[in-house]
Amino acid sequence: MHGVDVQPLALADHVAGDGPPLLLLHGGTGSHRHWDRVFPALAQRFDVHAPDLPGYGLSPDVPDLGDGDAYVGLAAASLSPLVPAAGVHVVGFSFGGAVAAGVARAWGPRVVRLSLIGPGGFGRAEGRRLAIRSRADTDGTDAAHRDVIRHNLGATMFADPATADAAAIDQQVWNIDHTRYASLNVSHQRRLLDDLAHVACPLQVIWGARDAYAYPTPGERAERLRAVRPDARIDLLDDAGHWAQHERPDAIVRLLLDFHAPLPAPTETA
Repeated sequence: MHGVDVQPLALADHVAGDGPPLLLLHGGTGSHRHWDRVFPALAQRFDVHAPDLPGYGLSPDVPDLGDGDAYVGLAAASLSPLVPAAGVHVVGFSFGGAVAAGVARAWGPRVVRLSLIGPGGFGRAEGRRLAIRSRADTDGTDAAHRDVIRHNLGATMFADPATADAAAIDQQVWNIDHTRYASLNVSHQRRLLDDLAHVACPLQVIWGARDAYAYPTPGERAERLRAVRPDARIDLLDDAGHWAQHERPDAIVRLLLDFHAPLPAPTETA
């Protein structure tokens, strides 16, 4: 990202609420809809922006950039007009977590607090095996496609496979149909820890305790992160997988509000 000259794109932004600006960055093969279950609650306390990142959802396609550094630079430039020049809170999920760390590094003191949920950017997880099925191995019908998505969501995104219900499958079908950028260009970079070492604002990182992508374990990734940011707040959420804000939305809202907008202590009375 450093020194990359890019022309910003006009991103589709989904906005609600009033208060300090809060920017939500979605995961790979995703869109603003990754935040559907927490967006309304967060909008009660913040001016929430949930854009579709370049090459996702309703945002423009990505030009031929070459590598993940250039993509993060494009994201930082394209996100910049959406939020004020100071006092921005940022939350990133998975691939969007790696992007969020790079954006926070680029924006410097403009970002006042940063939360990452199951972030990518740790490099390739050598040895990780995910039980992912392919649509190519089916009869090609819509029903078979939905069954593959149900299986893959249950195997990779959720602690409880039953969370992959019809609504989650509908959302994933839409996200797949509107994805035109390969998120692994960023998520498989070994970039996250270096970016966070250059971010000065308070940092929170949340993992679902059963996050299949956090290989070998969320705890091991947390220890690697603490080596560069010993001040970071680490929250490990029981009974949650990778897409924790969908599986445990109330818990995620509670953790985010506690970090980004703690309530004032009650006034003592005589």
